[in-house]
Amino acid sequence: KFARLYPDECVLLVDTIDVLDSGVPNAIAVFQELRDRGHEPVGIRIDSGDLAYMTIQAAVALNDAGFESASIVLSSDLDELVIWQILSQLEAEAPRYDLDPAALLGRITFGVGTRLITSHGDSALGGVYKLVAIEDESGEWEPAIKLSESIEKMPVPGQKTVTRVYDERGLATADIIGIEGEDPLSSDPIDLYHPHRDLRRNIDKGSISDSEDLLETVYADGRRKDGEPDIEELRWRRRSDLERLDSGVRRLVNPHIYHVSLTRQMKDLQMSLVRRLSDVDPG
Repeated sequence: KFARLYPDECVLLVDTIDVLDSGVPNAIAVFQELRDRGHEPVGIRIDSGDLAYMTIQAAVALNDAGFESASIVLSSDLDELVIWQILSQLEAEAPRYDLDPAALLGRITFGVGTRLITSHGDSALGGVYKLVAIEDESGEWEPAIKLSESIEKMPVPGQKTVTRVYDERGLATADIIGIEGEDPLSSDPIDLYHPHRDLRRNIDKGSISDSEDLLETVYADGRRKDGEPDIEELRWRRRSDLERLDSGVRRLVNPHIYHVSLTRQMKDLQMSLVRRLSDVDPG
């Protein structure tokens, strides 16, 4: 539909699902339809993953399909150092795939945004929409997941409960993501699982001094549900939350990592969906 609306200005994002097995092949199919109608596509955009590697592989696929002049737009928190690394890698690796480095660099556009218009540090909060559940015809929510080249971008599926637990000092020690309706504190010790890797730890239930549900509906049915707090109340809430974080987590240089973990039920759900998708024949 986008290509039909903008047949002469068509740049397609190809990393929504899988760059090389889904995004680029589908883009090529659309580009061929445009060419058959007398239009020439502009190119593709890649916004995640190993940008240099993806650029080379995408260029090979585009060339094989007859789109040697299609542009490749790269983005994803680019700055001068990242761009330099990409250029260096392309110059070194392009010849291995029978690509002319100069010609390849000539068709690349760098989309620089966040690092250009902000002073990098705490100036920009990155937010990405991830679809994690789909409502079926009966109104039930079915968990969903997306596989990504970057394991850190694999979402936690389904509707959730999020609980923050505090240690004996009254300081936050972990956020626990569980399945909606699950009590993450029902076992002793409490088993916690890394959201992306095969790592596990546990917390002695007796060491927990307090817990807090973090998910709160603030807007529904066209109305705010949180009482419309003013700026002073929001400032107080932020300061209170910060004071309940360990100083090692708050320090600016080499801070400790604050752990966000999954319950066993949520980890099992996540991995079952990953296995289900991995077993699907991409053809």
